[in-house]
Amino acid sequence: MDIDTTIIDEAIKDEMVVDTALIEKEIARRKRIFNEYMTSPDYMKKLTQRLQINDACYRYPEARKEMYRAMSNVSSLDEMVESCIVFLENFGFTFDPRPEHNPHHLPFIMFDYQKKAIKWMIEHIEGSRDGLIEKSRDMGVTWTVFVWVPIWYWLFKDGVNMLVGSYKESLVDNGSKDSIFGMMDYAIQSLPKWLLPRGWNKDKNRTHLKLINPMNWNQIMGDTMNREFGRGTRKTCILFDELGHWEYSKDAWEAAADSASCRIANSTPMGYNYYAMLAESDIDKLRLHWMEHPLKDQEWYKFECARRTPEEVAQELDISYNKSQTGRVYPEWSETNVEKGDFQYNPSWPLYIFWDFGKTDDTAMIWAQKNRENGKLRIVDTYTNTGKLISFYVPFVDGIVRDSSYLYSPVELNIINQHKLFNKATHFGDPAGRFGNQVVNSTVVSILRDSGIYVNFRDDWKGFMKRKTAARGLINRGIELNDNQRTKYFNLCMLSASYPRTRSNGLEEIKSADPKHDFSSHYRSAFEYGALGLESYKSGLAKVYDKKIISRGNRISSY
Repeated sequence: MDIDTTIIDEAIKDEMVVDTALIEKEIARRKRIFNEYMTSPDYMKKLTQRLQINDACYRYPEARKEMYRAMSNVSSLDEMVESCIVFLENFGFTFDPRPEHNPHHLPFIMFDYQKKAIKWMIEHIEGSRDGLIEKSRDMGVTWTVFVWVPIWYWLFKDGVNMLVGSYKESLVDNGSKDSIFGMMDYAIQSLPKWLLPRGWNKDKNRTHLKLINPMNWNQIMGDTMNREFGRGTRKTCILFDELGHWEYSKDAWEAAADSASCRIANSTPMGYNYYAMLAESDIDKLRLHWMEHPLKDQEWYKFECARRTPEEVAQELDISYNKSQTGRVYPEWSETNVEKGDFQYNPSWPLYIFWDFGKTDDTAMIWAQKNRENGKLRIVDTYTNTGKLISFYVPFVDGIVRDSSYLYSPVELNIINQHKLFNKATHFGDPAGRFGNQVVNSTVVSILRDSGIYVNFRDDWKGFMKRKTAARGLINRGIELNDNQRTKYFNLCMLSASYPRTRSNGLEEIKSADPKHDFSSHYRSAFEYGALGLESYKSGLAKVYDKKIISRGNRISSY
């Protein structure tokens, strides 16, 4: 599906103004298209069939039993998909409060792309496969696959335990139809009573962030974004709503891996972040673009382009990860300056390690070398973790595991063994490392020093603008990025680092000289400290030995 991008370009060039008359005209046009659809022969045929089925089930117990048996007594994948579609199209409702959609309570008679989404969803749950749904805004994905499909499982399949979450609690369960559980409440209340589980009691079986089926004890649980999302008891599947907007998307996605063999995420893009990184991986993807929606056309798109910023159009409509990101800290971090490939450690070149120390969050480490042939910075490896004492990181430097109480994973042990072959390094890091640790009565740098690791810094490295200037210079001279799973995430952090934006009088603008503190901050800061360290060495302010800097001129601290 190729998008006619000239439409948005023309809209921007012509500085189109969405005035009241234009809005009224478009609303009237959308109402007409909607009404034409609602009165079309195909829609009326399906609606008539729905009314006949509901009437028969209301009048005759035998019809109810036969209908329930047809929807519940299924075994093959095709039968399950057909059962779910029959259930939704004959008994499901959706709600849309917008003026162009009247009536607002709509029988869930589905478009083809929604049926495709149901088939895809059930295939992944039954096949125990992860999946990702890329979507334009306003495609009904949440209603279809995060509300009605789970309810179908909750009603008709045994042994179901699902978890669904979003990036803030108001989107999960805030008591209104705007939240996922609010949509589920609406869906259940719209069903005929004979379809509800025997013994159903809303006050007992529907509590905050929880939906229990009293017949079979199936449950749908809810939670909000956190690093440990999904960790714990086994789940049939775990659903991530709008994962592209989760601050801890990587931590949450990985934490859920041991609890469910099926993780499903949906989102519109939100810049190049972990969700975008997932989309570029080999994970199964379902792409639902606005052009598949039969009630949306080029006139609809043209109007939306005129009332939105180009970034909003990229994010909400065009499923573009790069164009939807604004306010990047390092736009220089691009294919022009960053080459990805097989850039391994070279034992004949000096080795540097850049640090950013986390207090209650991440600690980040970057292993780097200067390529003596072309002057570029070669990033050999990276590592980050959270909630660990600083001594946990020492084996990643020298390759020696001293404390058996640290339960390193097989992947971490492999990294430690690889680094055992590295020469001694010079370390640059966060000046805050000389302050006390919140867990032990020692400073971070003193603990590292006791293990033979001397972290070098200067007090004036605390200023962001100084760090940014040094980092930009390093990027513009060229980066060689060794391509592995850890450096992919580091790359993601450098691409995602951005300034906070605020909305005033309908316009978004940057209000801060400092970047946002988010998942990208620690790798970004570690890189900046490394840039300043190498700059100090190059300018002759310090002479670098294997592990320790000897000062020259302006003082550079070493611990």
